[in-house]
This record gives sequence, structure tokens and C-alpha cells, in this order.
Amino acid sequence: MKLRIHADSIRLRLKQAEVKALTEGGEVVERCATVPVALEYALRPDAHGAALTAESDGARLTVRIPAAWLVGWDGDERVGFEGDAGGVHLLIEKDFKCAMPATPKDNEDCYENPVACE
Repeated sequence: MKLRIHADSIRLRLKQAEVKALTEGGEVVERCATVPVALEYALRPDAHGAALTAESDGARLTVRIPAAWLVGWDGDERVGFEGDAGGVHLLIEKDFKCAMPATPKDNEDCYENPVACE
């Protein structure tokens, strides 16, 4: 899962296995070994949620997505979901292959890019 933060915006991009894990009720967690405390960020389904939410304790950022939104997401054409929570814009989306990846590993398990350049 990739994390991008810009001002009051948080964007999470997920590979195919991560989308599958979410649709099956699992949590996706990544860790960045920042010093002195590692930063963890997680995306988890919320069985009772009606909107995207986000919270942080300074070491872990947790974004919750309504579980109902995830039904069938691993096999359909929806790219992602967005919303606002506490003044922060949240965007959760499938990660597409890059036309010019820095390394071949960057495209592993990504979705085919619908607007790939020839």
C-alpha cells in the first residue's frame, strides 16, 4: 500500500492482493522505519461505518472504510473511494501500473492501467 500525504489530503493506493484482503474483511498495514519511532499506516474495513474516517496517535495512522463499499471491489471497475473526515480529504484507490516505472518491482501486483501509453 502506498501512502501520499499533501497538506490536508491523504491518499492510499492498493495493489491487487491488498484490495482482495480488504474485501475479505482483513486489514492492510504498512510500516515506515522512521527514527526514532516507526510510522505505521493501516486501512481497515468498518462494519458499521457509513463514511471514510481517519485517526492518528502520532505513530499509527488508521483509515477506516465502510465494509459495505468494499463488496465486490476486487472484481469490478470501481477505481476507488473518497471523502472528507475532520478537515482531511481521503482518497482510497487501486494502484495502476506505471507507464515508466523506476524499477520493474514497482508494477508488481498492480492493476492494468486503463490509459497506458503505447
